[in-house]
Amino acid sequence: MNIVIEAGVTAGIAEDGALTLLSPQGAPHFYAPEASAMWIALRQHGGNVRAAAAVLGSAWNADVSAVGRLLRKQVTDWQRAGLVKASPAPVHAS
Repeated sequence: MNIVIEAGVTAGIAEDGALTLLSPQGAPHFYAPEASAMWIALRQHGGNVRAAAAVLGSAWNADVSAVGRLLRKQVTDWQRAGLVKASPAPVHAS
C-alpha cells in the first residue's frame, strides 16, 4: 500500500519527539514519538508502507511484520482523520 498526504496537511515534531498533524481545516492531531518515526519513514519512502516498515523494523530491531501491522494501523487512523489517503502503487516499467 502507498499513501499520500492530503493537500493542506502540515506536520510538526516537538522537542520530545511527539508528532502534531494539522488538518487542512486547522484541527490538530497529536501522536506519540513512535508515530513521528512512522511519518518520517513514510515521507522518506514516498508513502510506501512496506518500505517504511522494513526500515523501521531494522532501526527498532523489531519484527518487520509486526512493525508493518503497527504502521498500517497508524495509517488507518490518519486516513480516518482525513490526513492521508491510499494511493495506487507506482507502476514500474519492465
